[in-house]
Amino acid sequence: MTIKKILLLAILFMALPVNANQGFMNFEYWNKYNDEILNEHLRTLYRNNHDLKIATYKTKQAQENIRLVGANQLPQASFNPEIMRNFKGSTHRFGDVEIPQYTQTNILLPIEASYEIDIWGQNYLSKKAAKKQKEIALEDEKAAYIYITSSFASAYFNLIKADETEKITEKIVETQKEIVRLTEKKYNNGLCSKNELLNEKQILIENEAILNKVKENKKVLNNQLISLLGENSDVEIAHASIDKINYPQTPDSISATAIQYRPDLKKSEFYAQKVGIDVQVAKREFLPKFILYGNIGFNAYNRGSFFSGDTFLANLGVLPKWDIFSGGVKLARYRIYKYEYKKAGEIYQQTVLNSIQELNNALVQTKTTKANLKKSEECTNIEKEKNVLANKEYNIGNSSKLDKMKSDISLMIEEQKHISYTIDNIISTITLYNAV
Repeated sequence: MTIKKILLLAILFMALPVNANQGFMNFEYWNKYNDEILNEHLRTLYRNNHDLKIATYKTKQAQENIRLVGANQLPQASFNPEIMRNFKGSTHRFGDVEIPQYTQTNILLPIEASYEIDIWGQNYLSKKAAKKQKEIALEDEKAAYIYITSSFASAYFNLIKADETEKITEKIVETQKEIVRLTEKKYNNGLCSKNELLNEKQILIENEAILNKVKENKKVLNNQLISLLGENSDVEIAHASIDKINYPQTPDSISATAIQYRPDLKKSEFYAQKVGIDVQVAKREFLPKFILYGNIGFNAYNRGSFFSGDTFLANLGVLPKWDIFSGGVKLARYRIYKYEYKKAGEIYQQTVLNSIQELNNALVQTKTTKANLKKSEECTNIEKEKNVLANKEYNIGNSSKLDKMKSDISLMIEEQKHISYTIDNIISTITLYNAV
């Protein structure tokens, strides 16, 4: 295979996308929402989202760092050939012995090897700390998957709410326009005051402003979802109808032990363990090191045989290394890690408290949204009954068309509230999913 083909293959492999970690795809939970469109979006999210790819790369870097640190536990060997020419120079003397001038070419072919004898287990501990760092990176990756998935799902359901709200608001605006038109007729016929007409016009303007805000919110949510999906186009995100969505039933209470597998909690636990190992490594910096070293090779001269016995050279030795004075660097490093270990313990305790608080807040939110949804259903049913009565009154001639349309608007407003409470309840289930 030519060099050109090898480089081409290397470029192609580098261009391949990073596959999402299959262990983080919790479709068993998301299937509870009975929304295959959402599931399909999540598959695209896991393939394309750049933040998830960054998190995956960080985990891979941490894995490679384990190999990097582990290299210190292995012997190091190198081949350092040297070609040297000695030229004639001044007379050399060793005491009374005079060394004649000479010219010579030296060819040195040594293989050098060294190995740090890990008497105190320092290199072993360093590799152990690197493994903990990899676990920390893995928990960060898990947290990224949970956060981004939850953010996407929340924005997705809010988009459904914005879309449904837009449809109803458009109906309200059209109905209010008809009310203004009929009120103008009444005013022109002297059947109502100008103040009544101005009030209806004001209501129309307010609803039109609400419609503009709903459209803006819908566009912002759509842009957010496009960005999360890693798309580079202005497309309209597909979504399911609100009446086809299910959602998991949430409990009224959850044991605090449910937080034990949260990535942030596991991360703080692994971090405390890693810093504890770093403290042990820093302690061992005060102890001497012993380097086992050796050379084997040939020193060939221009007049001799290249690989003969008289050109063979080898040596072996142990090099003790003990820093007598380093200006307090090692002591300062040890104290830094010692304080970092104490800080890590406080971080862990605070993470536990924050996790319990988030769990309790999520439970309060789910209880509130469930209660509000139930009350909204009651209010919507009452408004429907009122609307039925208003239609009956209109049909028998006991009320005007204006009264009927105002009742229709009241019902639509109540339906908007019901949609909002429904989506809020769904999002509260996602918040609880996040909390545990």
